Order: sequence, then C-alpha cells, then structure tokens
Amino acid sequence: MTRWLVVTLMAPLASFGERAGNVERPTADRPTRSALIGLAGAALGIHRADHEGQRRLAASFRVATATLRAGSLVSDFHTYQSLPSSSRPPPQTRAEALSRRTDLVTSITRREYRADVWHEAAYALQEGAHWKLEDLSEAFRAPRFTLSLGRKSCPLSAPLDPKIIESDDLVELFQRRADSAWLDSSKSVLARRHWRHRRGPIAAERREDLGTANRRTRQHRRHDEPGDRLSWQFSARREFVLPGIEEEET
Repeated sequence: MTRWLVVTLMAPLASFGERAGNVERPTADRPTRSALIGLAGAALGIHRADHEGQRRLAASFRVATATLRAGSLVSDFHTYQSLPSSSRPPPQTRAEALSRRTDLVTSITRREYRADVWHEAAYALQEGAHWKLEDLSEAFRAPRFTLSLGRKSCPLSAPLDPKIIESDDLVELFQRRADSAWLDSSKSVLARRHWRHRRGPIAAERREDLGTANRRTRQHRRHDEPGDRLSWQFSARREFVLPGIEEEET
C-alpha cells in the first residue's frame, strides 16, 4: 500500500508556467511538478542555489494532483525599459543605463494567472528518498520559507492541512480526502459536491497510481521536470491524466 501525503492548495491567484520566456509566460490549468517540488523545497528550507539539495528533493518525491476548481484565466502585463543591444559603449552600471534616457526602449511582457483555484496535491516517496513523509508534513505545518502557488505574487489562501493517507488508487485517495475535508461544515459539503459532480482531472506520474480499474486515461508530455532552479532549466516528462467528471459527460 502506497503512503501519500495530501495537501490542499487554494489561492486567489496561481500560475503554473511550463514554457519559460520573457515576452509571454502562459499558465497551465493544474500544478506542474516543478511547482509542487518547489513548494516542498520552500517548506523544508532548501535554497534555490543549493544545487545538491534541489537535486535530492526532486529525486525524493513523486507527485499527483486532483483539480477541484481550475479557476478562470487572467492576463496581466508590465512594462520595462532597456537599451538596444547595439548601444555602444555598453553601460557598466544601472545608473549609467538610466542616464541614457533618449536611447531607452520600452517593451511589454505578459503573464497569465488562474484566479480562485483549488487543487489537492499528493506526495509519495521515491526509492532512496532523503526525507520521510513525516518530515515534509511537519514542514508544511511550519514552513521555513513563505509558500506560494507558482509565483511569489500568488500566496495561499488556506492552510495546507497535510494528511498521510494509504492507498494504491488516487481516485479513492482524493475521495477520502474530500470526505474528511478540514474545512468548515459548509465548505466540506462543497468539497464533496465538487468531487462527485464537478471534479476536474487527476494527474499522476505513473499509470498504476490511477488504480487498476478500466479507466480511460490520456498521456501528456509536460516540460516541468525541475533542473537548475537559478537558470530556470526544466526537462520533459510523462504524465497520465484521468479526465474530470464533466469531461467524461461531454
């Protein structure tokens, strides 16, 4: 029987970028592996510059998610100024660059977010893991660093309420989580209703984690395996997705 650590991820804004870029940064509709591993790293107090710590972290856990509310898509933008690459001589300091006001070029970058999201995330240990699930559970209750959902501008809006649950079927696992929701009575009813009638997709790294029942799954290729956190390098991986209830009905 597989032991999973399940947490609730609710936020007014979230962003799960799979494709890096400066001009446009879109967001996925459910958490990426890099976002979930980053969340665990922040809770455990592992710095981005700690390459060995980040490597061990990524190798220690496999993850899964259930979407209760994907949220609505929101776009934002900001402007920035820079000198053209042909500017000579190149500035040596920021102050020098800003002094060349007539040479500055103004550009726009766009960012996508998901508003009012609700996901359940689960962590299981990989062979040779450097932490126990109990270590991560305690870290989620008292995180070393501030936790956010994808970006620093996306703080969580509810406690993670970590719980360790044993199950070899993620559908059953998240169902049990919904039935024992930490939320107040009205929201607990809402959680169960979302699960039974409006549940979104369940995503896993291994097909067998989705149970042995005859369920229709899709296989996706996601570019969200964390590599170098400082230089924002990520690699591709496979993900198995069980469609949501509404998708099955359409």
